[in-house]
Amino acid sequence: MEKVETCCCHRVSGPLFFLAGLGAGIGLAVLFAPRSGAATRRLIGRKVEEGQDWVKDKAAAAQDCVKGQVEELRGRVKEVAETIGRD
Repeated sequence: MEKVETCCCHRVSGPLFFLAGLGAGIGLAVLFAPRSGAATRRLIGRKVEEGQDWVKDKAAAAQDCVKGQVEELRGRVKEVAETIGRD
């Protein structure tokens, strides 16, 4: 039997751990940062934007992965259909 490669889209825990760590880091930064309120808000805003960019990148990569899997599956289905049609 042919070995099927696994795709990056099967890994879900990594992004969840990242977001949890990001939230914890922001929380600790707010508690212990020797910054003014305005500077802390800017810092949080930058970190949130970085997190959004990271999530968008991961979502785009997952989308590409799924598209690739769909194309591969279509090719396999076509091969099987052709094989069945010959019999």
